Amino acid sequence: MASSSRIDYEIISDPLNPRCVVACFNYSIFGEVTEEDKLLLERIRGKEDDTSPKYTDQEERNLINKQIRKSQGFDVDFSKFRCLFDFYPSFLDECHSTLITETDRQFFGRLAQDSIADYNVREGTSFEFVEVEKANLYRNKGYIYFITFVAKDSCDKTKVFQAKVCNVFCREIEHSFCRLKPGQKEECDEDSKRVVKKPKYNTRSNKRLGVITNVS
Repeated sequence: MASSSRIDYEIISDPLNPRCVVACFNYSIFGEVTEEDKLLLERIRGKEDDTSPKYTDQEERNLINKQIRKSQGFDVDFSKFRCLFDFYPSFLDECHSTLITETDRQFFGRLAQDSIADYNVREGTSFEFVEVEKANLYRNKGYIYFITFVAKDSCDKTKVFQAKVCNVFCREIEHSFCRLKPGQKEECDEDSKRVVKKPKYNTRSNKRLGVITNVS
């Protein structure tokens, strides 16, 4: 796994960097909004009413990128937007790619299990994956996934974790980082005393059976 350095957490905005995350409009090349676009937007945002925020397209673009940077990709209020972007939430009971044969809940669940396994090795803890809470996706030159999930410690206390997983330029899926969601503390003393054996696989990329790579 990549180290938990500052740059791992921060959103990269340099367009020359393959891990750049800057939300852009996601419409056809002619700028037309189709009925399919409208239905998708309603599913993401919810039905629009008189109380819904009304910003210009550029104001929305600035706002979504501000939220992405502030939350480092994990917490974005999509109800504020009337535009479609290439940064969007997952519908967990569906599939975001035709190259994946399982639901996003299952797919991100397996990525989260790998992420928490790497976290346990690095921190000497024994958290177990419970469930995916939500996931945001950025699609550009591949995908970058921002997964929020729940795990439990050896005292059966649950914690919320965040994992960033990259699949850029059609390379193998790479786990960028996994961390406790900011603002939480580890409270179970048993975790600090338990020795976790280091797995034999390379933690920088998925080499476990069944994890699909090269998603586009």
